[in-house]
Amino acid sequence: MSNAQIIPAQNTQLTQQAQLDELLNPWAQALALRVSAQELAENSSKSYQRGARRFLDFCLAQDLNPRAPDSVREWKAALLTEYKPATVNAWLAGVKALFAWLSETGIISHNPAEHIKGAKRKGTNKRHARESLTDSEMRRLLALPDESAQGKRDAAILALMSYAALRQVEVYRADLADLKTQSGRLVLEVQGKGRQEKDEIVVIMGDAEQALRDWISARGSDEGALFVSLSNRSRGERLCLRAIRGIVKKYYSLAGIVGNKTTHSLRHTAITKAISAGVPIQKVKGLARHSSIETTMIYFHELDRLEDPAEAYISY
Repeated sequence: MSNAQIIPAQNTQLTQQAQLDELLNPWAQALALRVSAQELAENSSKSYQRGARRFLDFCLAQDLNPRAPDSVREWKAALLTEYKPATVNAWLAGVKALFAWLSETGIISHNPAEHIKGAKRKGTNKRHARESLTDSEMRRLLALPDESAQGKRDAAILALMSYAALRQVEVYRADLADLKTQSGRLVLEVQGKGRQEKDEIVVIMGDAEQALRDWISARGSDEGALFVSLSNRSRGERLCLRAIRGIVKKYYSLAGIVGNKTTHSLRHTAITKAISAGVPIQKVKGLARHSSIETTMIYFHELDRLEDPAEAYISY
């Protein structure tokens, strides 16, 4: 496929949807090959394509040259007026992946997104938008699932998030085969945020281990997803992310939990609880599976700000 077939030499501004499709389709095939070769997660491939499509549609609507670095910056700036940095970065990753492939294959001579920086939280004084749950809220929440198979499944999901700080995507990706015994402890190999393989572990202990074993007893020993649907329409299929969010939201409602609390709040609560118990920062980083200790420091800063505020030392 020649450069002229992809991007007409006399028209660098992609002004027709047909040209956009011609640009994206061979890239989508290349991504599919990477997924098959286990070099890229399927969800990442889909996210990349969504981001690239959004960018190219933006350029089409604004009559911008998509091969110009400033076009990428204009799109990024427009996104930041509506979306959180994490969302913007997820879509920007797709644009970077697209242009990297076009550059590597020789379709374009330079990568316009190569030096575009992501929207990142800087410093350790950034506050998390999500709230932690109180101890009483956690006790109410974890006591709600019943002894049915569905209740045992839900209890295991809530326990893994609350005691092992699992992200919902890690719950979604978990397979029964990921459970191992290491040094006498039950561990779960996880594919964390931004990872392409299951190269991290979480240690499952106490109430979380009991809840998980109760669910496995009800689930059975068939290979496949650790958490599966129990509905008649999709019985045995991997529980989707929407279903996982729905489960947590349902129990929040039943427990009378209100406020800015999401599925991620359970992970947030587990990390905060470990810090409150005096766990050293390196161990907390291991629990949270943060790539940077600066991210872990945000939690320490938040907790210290509330538990030992400077305001408490001011008197007149």
